[in-house]
Amino acid sequence: MPIYEFECDKCKKQFEVVTLSLSEKPNAVCPACKSKKTRKMISQVSKGRYGGNLSNLSTSTGSPASSACSSCTSTNCSTCGH
Repeated sequence: MPIYEFECDKCKKQFEVVTLSLSEKPNAVCPACKSKKTRKMISQVSKGRYGGNLSNLSTSTGSPASSACSSCTSTNCSTCGH
């Protein structure tokens, strides 16, 4: 679910709009003054709750993501020769 950041041209309040999909156009009406004169801001990238470490993420099976090959449990294939 994309989150867009906007700033109101009238009252300068910054706010976020959450959409259900990338194809949905965000309804950027200022929640403070109800103005439709808003502009999209450039968002900062967040590391998120994993701090940029993707090895803590789960796969669709619910198990931790891993780069291990199927013949061993090592995450480094140079140790098993594959």
